[in-house]
Amino acid sequence: MADLTTPASPNRIAPVGVIAGGALLVVAAFLPWAGVTADIAVLGSLSRHVRGVDDWSGILALVGGVMAAVIGVAGGDRPFTALAALPGAVTTAVLLVFLSDPQGGGRSASLAIGELVRVEPTVEYGWFVALAAALAVTGSAVAALTPGRRLRQS
Repeated sequence: MADLTTPASPNRIAPVGVIAGGALLVVAAFLPWAGVTADIAVLGSLSRHVRGVDDWSGILALVGGVMAAVIGVAGGDRPFTALAALPGAVTTAVLLVFLSDPQGGGRSASLAIGELVRVEPTVEYGWFVALAAALAVTGSAVAALTPGRRLRQS
């Protein structure tokens, strides 16, 4: 009987996942990652946002996204695409460092004065998009190491 290969083997999907994840990571670097929201009883709510590229971690995420996309394009369906796991994993670590706030700025940003004023730091949607893109790059790059499957018809 004939051997039938699946039309979308992992070796063909992986570079596309790496390229798409890298491109999404580049876009996510320009989205808001964090912010400060102030709820003032008399004035309402005020907020200030920080984009990813406004911080060193956003610049590294931007560079990681570009590197992943270039590796995905250059790698094709070869195992070379698996090298994109490095910028994906490093970007994931950088995003977690950004969230952990090692400089302590987030802890000092929280402020409450009775029910009149409350100031709190927030994590914005851009950070979550960047994390999802970094994980997609890493997962797609690791998937590039798996061989294509064959279906046998008996």
